[in-house]
Amino acid sequence: MGSVRLSLAALAVMLAGATFVSTAWAAKNDLNLLNLCLPASSPHLAGKPECSWVQRGADGSISEPVATYLQGLQGLQGRQDFRSLMSELGIVLAPRVPMVADTPGIAGFQLSAELGLTGISNNRSFWNGVEGVSANNTVGGTRPDAMLTTVGAFVRKGIWLPVPTMELGFGAVHLLDSHLLAWQGYAKLAIHEGFHDWPVPSFAVRGAVSYLTGTDQVTMTTTSLDLLLSKGFGLLKTARLEPFAGLGWISIFAHSGHLDATPSCDATQLAALPAGSDPGNSYCAPSQAGTKNDVNANFSFPDQNVITRYRLFAGFKLRFAIVFFSAQYEVFFAGSSRDGSASSAKDQSGTQNALSLSTGLDF
Repeated sequence: MGSVRLSLAALAVMLAGATFVSTAWAAKNDLNLLNLCLPASSPHLAGKPECSWVQRGADGSISEPVATYLQGLQGLQGRQDFRSLMSELGIVLAPRVPMVADTPGIAGFQLSAELGLTGISNNRSFWNGVEGVSANNTVGGTRPDAMLTTVGAFVRKGIWLPVPTMELGFGAVHLLDSHLLAWQGYAKLAIHEGFHDWPVPSFAVRGAVSYLTGTDQVTMTTTSLDLLLSKGFGLLKTARLEPFAGLGWISIFAHSGHLDATPSCDATQLAALPAGSDPGNSYCAPSQAGTKNDVNANFSFPDQNVITRYRLFAGFKLRFAIVFFSAQYEVFFAGSSRDGSASSAKDQSGTQNALSLSTGLDF
């Protein structure tokens, strides 16, 4: 019981450290979905740029809600960029604890720290949707790195119910240079394990879920289903090497938060002004004074069907006494799913490669 308390305390310290890093550093990888909209110069706002999704009439008032514009064919690129960004970000924060098919056993317990490096299509337009990129200069701004880094901490435990070969685990993964934190949990069922003297591998099925926090821009839940194979070998009677491999199916459920395409224009203040007066704000058209017309700039990206991705992975676990080290390499195939609407948005994410490293203690 003492080791359990110690392990949980270590997990809390790791997560607190990740939160400190997120707060102290520049959050260039935080989401800013309004950057997905290219700016356009508006003659009604003294030539100043604003989101090109804002459609203004001859008098300068917003003639069509941004949400309606995005649902049409003209807004297809915006929907595709949103879907593609959620696809690649979902992979960066997807559950992927490097592990073998065998469970730790009913009395087993493991604490681990994780490091992940995941490739993204950082020069594609959908990665404009982060804080580090300037919508006015998407080329010269601070684009996200080609490899994003995550850190995490996990605990896992073998259990008796509903069958003796079950394992549960939970933890969290933090994306560096952001406030994004994904809380994760999984369950693994070992179909065949423990027959290490037989010339057959262990086999397991793992299901996992990840829930994203740290942003009001989106609500994202990622689930995965994996098949695992592994086989252990003794090394010089002092260590154990267990290669493993598998394949998996990733499902990403992403829903947009509420956004404002004219953040420099306050709809409430406009409505309180006398009609026809000068709003005193170059990002509000004079024709909007005394009205709630600017509310039409509030929008959410239309809900889309689930985003699906597939992966292959392989790695190894090396254990000496109670200390272990694991490494895992993964390939996530390019996305191709569509949202299913009449003018469907296609996932345009590229093939992503990831390296995951894990170290910790097996009790």
